[in-house]
Amino acid sequence: MQQENNNVPIEQNLQNILSKIQGVGEVQVYVRCSESSEVVAMYNENAKSSTTEETDTSGGVRKIQESDSQRDIIYQEKDGIKEPMTKKVIEPKIEGAIITAKGASNPEIKTNIIQAVEAVTGLATHKIQVFEMQ
Repeated sequence: MQQENNNVPIEQNLQNILSKIQGVGEVQVYVRCSESSEVVAMYNENAKSSTTEETDTSGGVRKIQESDSQRDIIYQEKDGIKEPMTKKVIEPKIEGAIITAKGASNPEIKTNIIQAVEAVTGLATHKIQVFEMQ
């Protein structure tokens, strides 16, 4: 199984695969995302907390809580360049897709395109619009 290249935009990956479906010619894909991707860095965390209880002469109690935390990004060095180590990358949420394709006027081909986009993106079929390309 071929892995998706994460450096290639999803539109380009979809165009490449959809153009290989039998009966589909040239393809253009537009994907609407809700937000951009987010890189979550790895951190080295130190946390301290302490509680102090004091009782005065009249029986009153005073409780003091202190906490201190420190978060430092962990870096790795590659070829003399320091880069933050990545814990994970949160991909943007795909909201909808518009596809124009030669051959999409054929209902069977249009259905195949919709099913392929649904399988890759997880979008509901009503959020995938397919049109015949001029």
